[in-house]
Amino acid sequence: MATPDAPKTKVGPTNSNDHLAEVAKLRQEVSDLRSRLAEIHGQSDIDDRPVSSNPWLKIAATVGITFALGKIIRVLRLPTATAVAIPMISTEVSRRFL
Repeated sequence: MATPDAPKTKVGPTNSNDHLAEVAKLRQEVSDLRSRLAEIHGQSDIDDRPVSSNPWLKIAATVGITFALGKIIRVLRLPTATAVAIPMISTEVSRRFL
């Protein structure tokens, strides 16, 4: 436990100029971090396409594709193993075209 007579240590800036200098330092650090993030993001292979304004349209299209593929497999009487591929196929079609 600390005693009441223990000397107080300086935790942060003490006057307004120190505060302004600290804010400037933090802004510079944020700027540096943003530039590093932009550099790293530029090197990645993440897709930067904006999110669709109608996500329900994409969901509805995926459901429709899955339903159509299921009907085709039933009509053609394809093996059960192809039924397992339906979600993978519809997801891939949705990812590439929608």
